[in-house]
Amino acid sequence: MSGADLGRPAGGQPRPGVEADKAARGDRCPVGPDDAAVYVHFPYCARKCPYCDFNAHAISHDDRVYADAIIAELDARGPQLHAPAGLRSVFFGGGTPSRWDPVEVRRVIEAIRAAFGLRDGAEVTLEANPGTIAEDRFERFVEAGINRFSIGVQSLNDRELRTLGRIHDAAVAVRAVTAARATGARVSLDLMYGFPNQTWPEVLNTLERAIALGTSHVSAYALTVEPATVLGRQAAAGRFVPMPDDDQATLMERVHDWLQSAGLHRYEVSNYARPGAESRHNCLYWVGGAYLGLGAGAHSYLPAADLRAAVRRENRRAPEAYLRSAADRTFTPSFEEQLDPPAILADRLLTALRVRWGFDVGELDASFGGGGDIARMLNPALRELVAEGLLTRDGDRYRPTDRGFMLNDTLARRLRGRLDSAANPQQLQGVG
Repeated sequence: MSGADLGRPAGGQPRPGVEADKAARGDRCPVGPDDAAVYVHFPYCARKCPYCDFNAHAISHDDRVYADAIIAELDARGPQLHAPAGLRSVFFGGGTPSRWDPVEVRRVIEAIRAAFGLRDGAEVTLEANPGTIAEDRFERFVEAGINRFSIGVQSLNDRELRTLGRIHDAAVAVRAVTAARATGARVSLDLMYGFPNQTWPEVLNTLERAIALGTSHVSAYALTVEPATVLGRQAAAGRFVPMPDDDQATLMERVHDWLQSAGLHRYEVSNYARPGAESRHNCLYWVGGAYLGLGAGAHSYLPAADLRAAVRRENRRAPEAYLRSAADRTFTPSFEEQLDPPAILADRLLTALRVRWGFDVGELDASFGGGGDIARMLNPALRELVAEGLLTRDGDRYRPTDRGFMLNDTLARRLRGRLDSAANPQQLQGVG
């Protein structure tokens, strides 16, 4: 990619207005750490994409048998989720849950509703691959209880879609988004950029066409080549040459600027939304809310109401192993970790750096009973990060700047280092 391709044009791409940016940063997160959610993983797909490192399997399956297993796990593990006020979110991810029979999705939603209740306005999302869903199927999912679709468009350039190994083309994606919007459900689009030799005009074309479809939420990801994927193996053999990191970072800045100018504000490292259209489920992960993961490879995070303990768990990843575990009602996890209060505090702090609302040191102290020690422990690092332009401060609240989002790993490492180097964090009242 040439410097001319990556350099900012003299005109035609305004930076976001100051007042719009202030409005985006001044709002409040739509969920809080006391909220709860359920995640349902559907591991089956028509064909695994060469870049995918998710728990997805292109194998035959029985929709009803899998739904039965999910409901059995819900019966067994549901009491572990503290959700006295009902759920703020349910999310069906995958894999390709748009391949699941809507009748079975309805059964699962009804079982979740019976177990916990759904708050007024609860968000119920289903991920959809445009290449696996007939247009009338969106309406059937809405009748089943879905009110938000996250559609894996990835690109509206057919050459790029072929590079990604997607099973749909741009025309199919446009029809899918149009059909999903016609149901009245909220619609989010997943987009990807940073392909080898990709130019800014190509990225811009996808962005412009995506926004013209009327979406109010975009997840924009730079293509990442993971070692265990098909692309990773091709890269190791020299058959696939990823875009250089610096070029990808420049594209990231330009994607950010353009989406902001189009009225979609960044609320998480890779997620943009019009005001009020943020994904509640996405936000709940980053603010420390509790969630129960159901299905093969699903993750759970289950903090106690008093934050004295928490459990982090991953289910068996292989679908057949998960189904056997459901049949004998053991639900043996592949991974389980018990967290103490200092670890819960570190998680709460570091994940908050991924969202534009950041964290309030005073609120952390109140939640964890630190008696002011948390603020005193963090203040030296916070002052440095503000001075370096990675955080902004408004009273006790610290928010990542645009540069802070770009260097999110640096923010996390610096603050985690401060926690780890504290003289005796176990002294904190209630934290230890």
